[in-house]
Amino acid sequence: MNFPRYIKEHIYHVIACFFLIVTTDIFLMTIGGSAPLMIYVTLACAFCFFFCLYVDYRKLRKLFDDVQSRTDTLDKKYLVPEVMEKADSQEGEMLMSVLRKAEVSMSDNVAAYRRGSEEYRDYIETWVHEVKIPISASKMIIENHGDDAIAESGIADEIDRIEGFVEQALFYARSSNVEKDFFIKETELSEIIKGVISKRRKTLIPMHASIDMGDLQGGKKILSDGKWLAFIVSQIVDNSIKYASGDRNLKLSFYMSEENGKGVLNISDNGVGIKSAEISRAFDKGFTGSNGRTERASTGIGLYLCKKLCLRLGHDIAVESEEGEGTTVKIMF
Repeated sequence: MNFPRYIKEHIYHVIACFFLIVTTDIFLMTIGGSAPLMIYVTLACAFCFFFCLYVDYRKLRKLFDDVQSRTDTLDKKYLVPEVMEKADSQEGEMLMSVLRKAEVSMSDNVAAYRRGSEEYRDYIETWVHEVKIPISASKMIIENHGDDAIAESGIADEIDRIEGFVEQALFYARSSNVEKDFFIKETELSEIIKGVISKRRKTLIPMHASIDMGDLQGGKKILSDGKWLAFIVSQIVDNSIKYASGDRNLKLSFYMSEENGKGVLNISDNGVGIKSAEISRAFDKGFTGSNGRTERASTGIGLYLCKKLCLRLGHDIAVESEEGEGTTVKIMF
């Protein structure tokens, strides 16, 4: 609070005081009061008035400064009434009453939003599990009817793509509450990577892709949740497939390194790469980059989900890339 502004906002009080002093001086003049008496009365009235205003200003400033300082220290600002001391003035009681009503309203709104969010997530999870049934049935029908026309039509590939998007939707719905669905334990990286590659063999074989797992064949283990980590790796591999270079066969490399005392899983490809100006936005939600604009399946969700899930699992993730040369995604454990 600013005292000059406080005085300005109480200008009618100042005018009233001035009018009272003038009236008193006129009265003293009519009864023959001396000049020193009039000056004394004027100064005394003015001093008492401005002193009372200043005391009131200090009281209000202390109240609002206390509220402001306590609010600044809180992450959830609407909880400030919970940390405030009991008010010792009417203004303080009224302010606390308003803040508590705001807190209750905010809590109700947050609870309603959370319930709606949980209901929507439950619906998405149910829908995903339900839609997986006809997807699996369709794949079985295609496999049982080994017709060349069906194989050449690419229907099986499109169903695989649908299944991938459905899985992505499920993990996206669960990403805000990973803590309820993950179990950290020693996990063998080679098994996770082999599982991810195996599911994509129908896509990788026609591309004549080569897979290099380097030192991971030795049974390298890390602490993580296997299911969630497999999804993260699958999203990175899908990006490598999606953005493979058209003038050379895809090469995927998986190897471990160490940075700042942490184990790092490196997933490298020789694809089209990412422009240097776009690397900093690679994990932004919905960002597809200049390469993504030419790819009909690009949603900008894959790497965003990878980043979100890595942070939830206590990992970190980064990307290095050179346009035209390839991309390396690093997962730090």
